Amino acid sequence: MNRTAAAGALARLAAARAGWLDEALDVIASHRFVDAVWVEGSLGRGDADALSDIDLVVAVGGSVPPEVFADPVSGLGLPGGLLYTRDKPKNAPAGGAFRSVCLELVALPVLVDLYLWPTVTATMSATARLLYQRGDVRPPRSGLDFLPLLSQHPNGDTQASDPYQPETALMLVQLAAKHLARGDHERHAAVLRQMQVRPAGTDTALLRSILADRVDAKAHPHLRAAVAAAHRLIDVAEHPSGTPIRAGSSAAGGEVR
Repeated sequence: MNRTAAAGALARLAAARAGWLDEALDVIASHRFVDAVWVEGSLGRGDADALSDIDLVVAVGGSVPPEVFADPVSGLGLPGGLLYTRDKPKNAPAGGAFRSVCLELVALPVLVDLYLWPTVTATMSATARLLYQRGDVRPPRSGLDFLPLLSQHPNGDTQASDPYQPETALMLVQLAAKHLARGDHERHAAVLRQMQVRPAGTDTALLRSILADRVDAKAHPHLRAAVAAAHRLIDVAEHPSGTPIRAGSSAAGGEVR
């Protein structure tokens, strides 16, 4: 892959992510227990690029089926090709749920951090973008950024992630590759430290080595497609432009439904 091909892949990815978000919003809003949906992070602020994750918050009220909290992905019926999920209860707001979801869009991995938040306490951050509300009452808005806001609603879980767990390793390799593609070597190095890895050789070769060491596709055949998608993302990172394609218009930048 050369730089032109990498730029084309990023343009297709931005369009595919926008399309997925529109489709997901239709599906999520169809559930009677969903009161509001919004995006946080760069999609909320309006400064996302093609490599940005989706930080998606769903405010739920009424009689939510228990299976929705147990498995938000299937419980909500999220669309798209699922590569893997990571359950990290520590990230959930009190009384809610959290699931990190990796999708395959145009052959590349895209991470969705999905938060279910009970409507009685659900609050948008200062930079959140509201996508959907049921009725006339909007969720309250805080003056805080998202992570400080979440910290005000702890659920009591304090367990940290294991960087050697296969799904966590995949996620961290993808995050490191994204920073390389952006030309952000400081954040790339920070992710390597989180993986307890010292830089060695070329950056992309190291990421491929980590995948080989920590994600055994033979032992975890359900992760083969995820490993292949991660390698394709590393291909893109080998030809960084430093300015990935900005996100196009979508539900993330549209009117509230």
